Amino acid sequence: MVRRKPAKRDAPRLEASATILEAALDRLSALGPAAVHPQEICERHDLSKALVNYHFGGRDGLIAHAMALGYERYVDELEAAARNAGPDPFDRLVAWIDAQVEWTARNPGLAAALNFPRHVASKPTEPPEEIFARLNAAGDCNFSNLQRLVGEARAALRPKSSRREPGDAAQTALDSAAIGWMTLGLSVWVAGQHLPTRSLDGGKARSRGLPVARSHMREVIRSLLSR
Repeated sequence: MVRRKPAKRDAPRLEASATILEAALDRLSALGPAAVHPQEICERHDLSKALVNYHFGGRDGLIAHAMALGYERYVDELEAAARNAGPDPFDRLVAWIDAQVEWTARNPGLAAALNFPRHVASKPTEPPEEIFARLNAAGDCNFSNLQRLVGEARAALRPKSSRREPGDAAQTALDSAAIGWMTLGLSVWVAGQHLPTRSLDGGKARSRGLPVARSHMREVIRSLLSR
């Protein structure tokens, strides 16, 4: 007697799990965790709400899994943008920065959840260990990518006669952190999460100022890495 593989029997459940997760990620990305309602998601896709508990352990678990998946895709998107920017190292770094700004503008709910994870769950607890590990791994990967881009850009911008110094690795890490903070600040502003400036000129000030802000930021980074 030939037995079927468990994977085949579980396929419908796994497909349902993926459907629920993608739907939750869509709501989370656009509107934040408060907009993720398992009952509504399951009704919309004609699925049992029990599957949320079965696969994710409840609403908080579903949101945590959606956050991890969204962040992993974010890291991949930034890396792809840099890779596709062409041969110039500084252009690749700028493409990584621009991709983060644009991603945050498209996904304000998820961006806010990732920046303030303790405000996502109904109880202010740490995410499950599995999710925490995935978020940490993605974060490490993202910062490693940024450090590589910064190091390559610095090498291209410095005079050819300049020699690599022993402290360059530490300096690259510090400069990468500074560039990451600047990029995050610009991203949050563009995404409309900054209350004091959100309503200026009906939002026109932000759209008019973005090209100027990007231009200034690029010059600051170019100067930082050329020294």
